Amino acid sequence: MSIGEFAALTGLSVKALRLYDEQGLLSPASVDPWSRHRRYSAAQFDQALRLKVARCADLPLAEAPGLLSDTESAAAVLAEHRSVLAAERKRQDAALDMLDRLLAGPVEWQTEVRQTQAQHWVGAALTETGDAEADTDRANALFGELWNRLSEAGNPPVGPFWSTFRAVPGSETEIQVLCCWPVAKLPPADWDVESGTVEPGVELVVRSNFEQDAPIVDGAAHPAVLALLTAAEVRSAEVSLAQVRQIGMFEQDRVVGVEVAVPLTG
Repeated sequence: MSIGEFAALTGLSVKALRLYDEQGLLSPASVDPWSRHRRYSAAQFDQALRLKVARCADLPLAEAPGLLSDTESAAAVLAEHRSVLAAERKRQDAALDMLDRLLAGPVEWQTEVRQTQAQHWVGAALTETGDAEADTDRANALFGELWNRLSEAGNPPVGPFWSTFRAVPGSETEIQVLCCWPVAKLPPADWDVESGTVEPGVELVVRSNFEQDAPIVDGAAHPAVLALLTAAEVRSAEVSLAQVRQIGMFEQDRVVGVEVAVPLTG
């Protein structure tokens, strides 16, 4: 039968059949040496239908050879693709649920304006990798290393840890997290750490408890940070992301949340 007839019978387009021929997936049963017309046989219906259904299932073309192979190989290809689709459906369902929460309206955050005192700090920076869980583990390890080093030097932390974000020098996309502990005195000049002093002044604060049901969008800043920057903008305060401090909230030696703060200088 001609390529047009075979296409009509299998639901595949002529264009798709030509592509499968080029890819070596489904070659014609014969090709006329003079006209170059492709001819297909009824024995090829099975493979053609597999390819048709595979297209409907969004199976990548690179996986098609396994689908046309023996039964065991085809089953393995299908199992793997089912796993991929299940993960994608889970991601899509989670995104739709998040949209429902966002459409329900923003969380009402309580803001506070407070006076701050001068506070020395010691910190170390790490560059984010994009893997949120791994970056959190690295930050926690870095906080622990700093704590031990400061304690051994007789200059232990005097309050909750805090962190801030900043651009990596010379890069428009990479972000560093500066992990800091407040201390009573600045470290010796030969220490390979960063240090400085939070100047006294007035800052705007938003608190977020871990038990608070706030919609957190994967890859975006915590909604408390966004709420803080929005509140600062309403007050016509000129702030930058590098000025935002995320400070651990403790209850009975346990971290229960975070407060985000930014100086009000505008």
